[in-house]
Amino acid sequence: MQNIVENIAATVAAGTGFPALVEVDPDLPDCYRWLAASTPELGRLLLQAGAVLLRGLPLQDAEDFRRAVAAMAPELRDYSGGTSPRSQVADGVYTSTEYPKHLEIPLHNEMSYASRWPQRLYFFCNTPPGSGGETPVADSRKILAAMPADIVSEFERRRLMYVRNLASAESRYNSWTKVFLTGDKARVEAYCREMDIGFEWQANGGLRISEIRPALRSHPVTGEAVWFNQAHLFHASNTPLASNLSAQFESGLPMAAYYGDGGRIANDTLAAVREVMRGARTLFRWQKGDLLVVDNVLAAHGRMPFDGQRQILVAMS
Repeated sequence: MQNIVENIAATVAAGTGFPALVEVDPDLPDCYRWLAASTPELGRLLLQAGAVLLRGLPLQDAEDFRRAVAAMAPELRDYSGGTSPRSQVADGVYTSTEYPKHLEIPLHNEMSYASRWPQRLYFFCNTPPGSGGETPVADSRKILAAMPADIVSEFERRRLMYVRNLASAESRYNSWTKVFLTGDKARVEAYCREMDIGFEWQANGGLRISEIRPALRSHPVTGEAVWFNQAHLFHASNTPLASNLSAQFESGLPMAAYYGDGGRIANDTLAAVREVMRGARTLFRWQKGDLLVVDNVLAAHGRMPFDGQRQILVAMS
């Protein structure tokens, strides 16, 4: 065991850039023991950098990834209440967002619209993309620092309201049963009350939910303030018809975002937010076996368009 862990601190200290790159010795006799022993040092690096890319681990498939994450985080969480279409491939392991390959997924902090969100995200490159397909990351502290002061003030003062119109149980897309991982209405209602989610069952069998949340958060360990919201993803301006939407039509979209008092957020405001976030992102090329660990408060992530095959798996703790 001593041979495995004796150089952990030096290895982690070599992490540089963003995400911090830690190149792991490919000849480690047991990478899972190394990950378990390295977790404290990796955690310290993660608090500094916000995202750490582990490269060189001999991980080949979803089961290897599950074992690697379990070595660092014994308790994983499910995706109940999430917005992204994804499939479960192993216990606690999911596909990354199943979204058309020609479209970009903008930067975001996972489930920042919820009262409880994953603290850490783990991304594993099972199949590198043919071209494109990077997972951009950005420092949420730097996003906040670069955001126009008037937008920060307005968002902080008024907070945000996220609205979702979920389809009926029979729907193949965006059904409330898929979102809440149950077909039991009583369980859904209990979950909503526990998570401070407003809910209203619709005549068509669907479910309308709303959540009022802060636009900024403080990291639970470092106390640093960060930009932590998904207004730019939920907002109607994220649709191709943004400039022509009436308020009535907008209210029926699968997702929408408003100020916490119900006021509409101007399209120009969200355009400025997106510009700052695009300017903050960093891209790297995936390699087979890469394991990216993200502090979900300190760093945002997304996905670039791609060609060819691509499979990035994700777990959350």
